[in-house]
Amino acid sequence: MATPFTAPRTSFNGAITPHRNVAVANLSLDDVKSIKRAFGTTVNDVVLALCSGALRRYLQGRDALPETSLIAVVPISVRTPDAEGDGEGSNQVSAMFANLASDLEDPVARLRAIAEGTRGAKEEHNAIGAAMLQDWAEFAAPAVFARASRLYSSMRLADRHRPIHNVIISNVPGPPFPLYFAGARLVTLCPLGPVMEGAGLNITVLSYMDSIDVGLIACRELIPDLWALAGAFGESVDELKQAAKASS
Repeated sequence: MATPFTAPRTSFNGAITPHRNVAVANLSLDDVKSIKRAFGTTVNDVVLALCSGALRRYLQGRDALPETSLIAVVPISVRTPDAEGDGEGSNQVSAMFANLASDLEDPVARLRAIAEGTRGAKEEHNAIGAAMLQDWAEFAAPAVFARASRLYSSMRLADRHRPIHNVIISNVPGPPFPLYFAGARLVTLCPLGPVMEGAGLNITVLSYMDSIDVGLIACRELIPDLWALAGAFGESVDELKQAAKASS
């Protein structure tokens, strides 16, 4: 598993402001699945590779691509079928650190490196145990943690140390059937997650029927041109699709 405080600094890693930018991208679920089958990976691996490719293009276009790989925090569900005491619809979530292999130019090598890394991260996560990873937070009183967070933010300490991670990337399977509200069919979902101090970008991916919707939210001062990053996802899909066709 990738480790905290090993991420390189980027333009979107630093102290954040209250201002936000939002952008979206829409991808084909069939394209993602065909890439998965071509290279024997998982859908989640392909999603991470697409995010990595888009981030690489975005940073490269601004002459700001770090020499070492970006590190993502990836939330993962630790809910078990026999979980007790949790209400319907509640979440049980932990997280793993994932190396995005953004330093690799070849998209296939990048995807394979991500797949290998996520396998190792999941094995380490399972070895530690989900309960331990969740329960550690109970040792810090919420009030103390909240005060410490406010102090950390007010002093802009995120500008003074190496980033804990570069970006949060969530991938959630959504309904494969259409949803309706007051008789109107839902066409597109725009999933959005939290932006954290020190990492001013969140990418949330949600599948819906035959599409994948990508929601990007960022600190406006750190990424003023967020739609440029959203536009890079299509190019990231195209390069892996071409590689998949060449390998068949």
